Amino acid sequence: MGFSEVKQKAVQCIISNYVQHETRESSKNLYANGEISDDEVIKIIQSCRGDCYEKQKHHLLNVDVHILKPKGKYDGFYVKFYFIEPDVWFISVHLSNYRQV
Repeated sequence: MGFSEVKQKAVQCIISNYVQHETRESSKNLYANGEISDDEVIKIIQSCRGDCYEKQKHHLLNVDVHILKPKGKYDGFYVKFYFIEPDVWFISVHLSNYRQV
């Protein structure tokens, strides 16, 4: 699956309410904590271009983890997720320690 398809699928999952969050003991996931809305996460995802994207294997599951580090308006955000049908699973949506002004 290419980057455009990843973005499209993530947005469609959010719109369809197929969203899960990995449970962490200490979560800085603004999305899981309700500090950021579905609409804002969609905007962050849609703002990303190919140079804001990387992919790696999940450390436990046999799935690709998609990592977005947007530039521009959402510079400083870090979004990490994967898919297990029919859901998108968010590992994190947070602000990195460094954010350009």
